[in-house]
Amino acid sequence: MSSKKDVAYHYLKEAILADELKPGTPISEIAVAKDLGISRTPLREAMRELEREGLIISYPDRGSFVSQVSPSDVDEIYELRSMIECWCLRKGFSRLDRTELQYIKKDFEEAYEKNDWQLFHTADRKLHGMIVDSASSPRIRSFAGNLNSQCERVRRISAKGVSRSEKSLREHSAIIDAIIDGDEAKAEEALRQHLSSVGDTAIEVSRRSF
Repeated sequence: MSSKKDVAYHYLKEAILADELKPGTPISEIAVAKDLGISRTPLREAMRELEREGLIISYPDRGSFVSQVSPSDVDEIYELRSMIECWCLRKGFSRLDRTELQYIKKDFEEAYEKNDWQLFHTADRKLHGMIVDSASSPRIRSFAGNLNSQCERVRRISAKGVSRSEKSLREHSAIIDAIIDGDEAKAEEALRQHLSSVGDTAIEVSRRSF
């Protein structure tokens, strides 16, 4: 059973990522605690965790707010993400499950054919999560998770475009095919190009909303 802190954490995180709580929005502890039927102690614990992930920012005597994500923030996040994921790919290349990758590729293809953004998003998280996990580094996994949380709001918006979905399908297929073929250098270059492309799109989205 989820703790009250976990309930508050997932409630606020989903509201932020879904853009229901927009950047700069003040977070009322009293209102959220009342809505969830919990005390402010577990809520504050959840908010501290979200602050560590960069989704909330708190100011003394002013309260807590949904953090802003500037174009320069997105640029930095994707540059760091590329460094981390490429390192993980090299570190864990031999441990990547080729059979599982084939299933993920089919999910990407089905998502594109059905224009199913949620399935596309799930396949994306599986692939990139598998790459990060292959390095078997808890520290890197934690750091990568924080980066993804900070950029998830922009990713959800930017990934919904049809033109981006078609391009993303090609990019993900190139990564998966290179891994299955055992070509580490080609897989890393495909991963780097994909993250650069996604980062460029995310920066454009953040410019429109910042």
